[in-house]
Amino acid sequence: MPFYGYGRTAVAAVCLVGGLGIFFEGYDQGVMSGVNISPSYIDLMNLGDGATGTVTKTQKEGGIVAIYYLGTLVGALAGGALSDRIGRNYAVIIAGFWGLLGQSLQAAAQNVNMMLCARILAGIGTGGIAAVIPVWGSELVGHDARGAVMAFEMTVNFAGISASYWLEYLLAFVNGGNTQVRWRFPLAFQMIFLVALMIMMLVMPESPRYDIGNGKRSRGRQTLANFRARGDLDDEMVVAEYEEIIAAVELESKYEAFSFWNMVTGHKSGDLHLGRRTLLATWLQVMQAWTGVTSVVVYAPTLFKVAGFGDHKSQLLTGFQNLVTMICCVLAIFTIDRFGRRPALIVGGFGQSLCFFLLGALSKVAADRNSASFGAAAGSFIFIYDFVFATTWLSVPWVYPTEIFPLVIRAKGNAFGIVGWSIGCGTVSLAAPSMFGALGPNAFYIHAVFNLLAVAIVYCFYPETACRTLEEIDLLFASETPFVWETEKRFKELKAQHVGLVRGEGFRKYGVDEEAKARVDGIEEVSKMEK
Repeated sequence: MPFYGYGRTAVAAVCLVGGLGIFFEGYDQGVMSGVNISPSYIDLMNLGDGATGTVTKTQKEGGIVAIYYLGTLVGALAGGALSDRIGRNYAVIIAGFWGLLGQSLQAAAQNVNMMLCARILAGIGTGGIAAVIPVWGSELVGHDARGAVMAFEMTVNFAGISASYWLEYLLAFVNGGNTQVRWRFPLAFQMIFLVALMIMMLVMPESPRYDIGNGKRSRGRQTLANFRARGDLDDEMVVAEYEEIIAAVELESKYEAFSFWNMVTGHKSGDLHLGRRTLLATWLQVMQAWTGVTSVVVYAPTLFKVAGFGDHKSQLLTGFQNLVTMICCVLAIFTIDRFGRRPALIVGGFGQSLCFFLLGALSKVAADRNSASFGAAAGSFIFIYDFVFATTWLSVPWVYPTEIFPLVIRAKGNAFGIVGWSIGCGTVSLAAPSMFGALGPNAFYIHAVFNLLAVAIVYCFYPETACRTLEEIDLLFASETPFVWETEKRFKELKAQHVGLVRGEGFRKYGVDEEAKARVDGIEEVSKMEK
């Protein structure tokens, strides 16, 4: 028996190790919320008056935060390409070395230029890890658990954000918070998570889809057996999935090796329509950032101040807000695969928009009337937004890019999701200080309107991927038009005429258990199999 166990035990091991990487990503993203308000940091970076904790150079503050996402963009593309070439595990380890370099330089930063360089290097490491870990996890677990695994990883993501905040909150009481330890130690502390992740990836299994697609079929099949059938290589489900992956590899092999240019433009991708998939993966993450989460994560103390709370109470509420979000993420583990990706995004978008409209209105009234009760009401909608976001929009943009790309370029494809995350988070991080500084409570309406725009885009262009095998997705994107109603129509036609690419679970779904015992050898007509 492998050390990571069989079946659910193996899936739990993947969740824990993958969760460690995502925990680090969350910690690294959230740590700047406490760094930005440290007096020593404000003075050293010349952002304002450290004695009062007041930042007057908001664009400079935003620039230091945002340049990190330039690094994550580069790291995502490099990590995705490297992962498809040398494997998921080794790509994560290499990204970890970049992260260690960047984090150590951040903790030792002596001026703005050094901090900017360190943030770019740290971002490269984080971007590489964030691009590869979700793909690695989605390819190891069953198709009906991908969403739940990602929801778990998003839970630990916010656990990382919360851990960074509470650590910095406690350090604020050391010598009145006027120490360099208040911001240098949290930046250095996260290197522990990186080292642990790199060690664990050395002993965890490689993705079976990567192995099978790169000439290591026996090892890939054994990994499938360990995760699906307690090591039984001849189990009907293992055989069906193994042959299904081989069929997908052969189907995709008629296309040239895809470069990033092919993926962005769709050039020479034929019926795979890679340009469409790349745009969907990228834009979904951009939309997630602009639905308001980046403003809430990085500038939560500022938002509570805009809502009318004092400095200390704003910091305390931010800590509790992160804990609430982490707890709410648990709900998505049980709902994301059951209700699907599209319903979660559409319902969540409407709910988040309503939260920001009410948050803006109540904050404006609280400021005009100097009313503590209206301020409290406004602050409550930040918590309600966290609940809606955690159960809907948090996990889906992370799992969706891992589902929609062909095997041969899956890690490269997911990298474009991280590119979108980098663009979205970077632009919001850069704009938010000036946006809230200039508009005050009215800035909440920008996020409210963008949520409604996101709902319309999802409704028109994002097809459902929940509980569809990774190999079925090629059929889902075979339509010549990008509209959902056309893609679903074409998918049904192809399912009835051409490639099955459905493993045993899928056969049972259509009421033909006996066919799950047959090997799927290449391309067969589903109509013959259903007789």
